[in-house]
Amino acid sequence: MQEFATLWHEAAITSLGFFWMALWAFVLGYIISSLIQVLITRSRMQQAMGKDGVRSIALGTFFGFLSSSCSFSALATTRAIFNKGAGLAPSLAFMLASTNLVIELGMVITIFLGWQFVVGEYVGGILLILVTWLLVRITRPRRLEAHARRKMDDGDAEADGGDKSWKEKITSREGWQGGLAIPLL
Repeated sequence: MQEFATLWHEAAITSLGFFWMALWAFVLGYIISSLIQVLITRSRMQQAMGKDGVRSIALGTFFGFLSSSCSFSALATTRAIFNKGAGLAPSLAFMLASTNLVIELGMVITIFLGWQFVVGEYVGGILLILVTWLLVRITRPRRLEAHARRKMDDGDAEADGGDKSWKEKITSREGWQGGLAIPLL
């Protein structure tokens, strides 16, 4: 019985350690998602990443590369940029880059497996993004994309604070309520 308690204690400490080490990725991802929802207007997002062109895909990939590798926060941020008007392919490029092309993942792979695996990871991630972009362009899921936008529409109108500065948005209750409305089932 003593051995079981010792092993259970070690497992609990290890689990808490892993949680603590991964917590920054969750927090960073959700902060980025919240800031996108509060500070970025729909028209600005549509202008930057609204089309499925090379520039939008490159921006989605670049921002994904800079963001966290936590899948939960990557999904939350992808939802936020898609909801703000980014195209489907750039949103997917962001999500795939944020889970496959991240800097910290490259460092860990380098330490444990070597630089060749990092190159393979990054080339594979870029190929995954290109194949996804090609599939979106071939299948043209416009109805599905429109349905998803209608379903997740949070009532974010430009008139509801589009003329406020970022300081006013971040310090006002209305700025946070309007930008972070989460639809309930």
